[in-house]
Amino acid sequence: MRRTLLIAALSLCCFASAPALSATDPAYIVVDAGKGTVLAHDNSDRRWAPASVTKVMTAYLTFKALKAGQIKLSSPVVVSANALAEPPSKMGYKVGTVVTVDNALKMMIVRSANDIAVALAETVGGSEANFVKMMNAEAQRLGMNGTTFRNPNGLPAEGQYSTARDLAVLSRATWMQFPEYRDYFGITAIRAGNKVLRNYNSLLDHYRGANGMKTGFVCASGFNVVATATKNGRTLIAVVLGDTSAAARAETAAGLLNRGFNGGLGGLMGQNLANFRSRPSSAAPANLHEEICGKNRARGEADVAVSALGPRFVVMEPVKVFTGGADPVGGTAAAAPVGATQGGGPVSIPLPRLRPQYPAGASGPAKLIAQ
Repeated sequence: MRRTLLIAALSLCCFASAPALSATDPAYIVVDAGKGTVLAHDNSDRRWAPASVTKVMTAYLTFKALKAGQIKLSSPVVVSANALAEPPSKMGYKVGTVVTVDNALKMMIVRSANDIAVALAETVGGSEANFVKMMNAEAQRLGMNGTTFRNPNGLPAEGQYSTARDLAVLSRATWMQFPEYRDYFGITAIRAGNKVLRNYNSLLDHYRGANGMKTGFVCASGFNVVATATKNGRTLIAVVLGDTSAAARAETAAGLLNRGFNGGLGGLMGQNLANFRSRPSSAAPANLHEEICGKNRARGEADVAVSALGPRFVVMEPVKVFTGGADPVGGTAAAAPVGATQGGGPVSIPLPRLRPQYPAGASGPAKLIAQ
């Protein structure tokens, strides 16, 4: 019941009535992207498995390489045996399949493809291991002192963790430094062959003003999201870690964004994100495996709440993706502008493998990544 009351309270403009969080309630932080100030937080310095929110760093480093001219949106990304070996969610294209950087970004961000994240990391970094070194070096440069990355896709790995505060730092840096690539995070669906694959960030088509960024899930983390939204020229970033379902994380993020835009998060106004909770808590990393994937996991309650989300609306047509190595005619499709469709290529490419809608059991960590 407490979890339901929390979501209901977050949908209102005032914060004073929100109940105290329990050990299984999510950590969160809300940031004004333009000003770089913290509006509200809870447990934002607690170490947490980032899950597929990790892919924001993979995208960040790809954008950085694009801006430096080291690669182009039309540059080839080749699916290696190492990439194909990654567990789902994945595109599942055979070894040697060629995709463009543009298409790889769309597949990774919109559908959270783990194999494509590794292939993109190998393209940018020369190898997955070197790219992970780049990820950690960039995290340190950005002041993400509570973060260690072990892979480019967020699959469960010993010693891989971040904090809500650090993920806000990363997300704000991505948003502010690479405005030309923001639209990747706002794509609501891609079309692969005849299959439409929707973005797991349901705020994009249920919350007016939502424009990014990334969701994530593993059993240890619960359901994570970094959500951005812009209203009246002002952009807010809400990071939610450890919610109980995909619906609940969207509700929590929407409620936090509502309060931020309505002036209900004024208590921390003026505190700079760069200096705020810049050292992680001494508490052990959160591990919600039993609560989220165990035999006695809670079911259903978090989805029954006063909705902070509106009805679904149509925001854009699915963006087509093509692969040179997987298309029967061959030839890598040229990169198209973000948000546009790519014409002139076959549409009968192999269909991606869909991820499960909910954890299949208490023990299958390799399969449990990110909605």
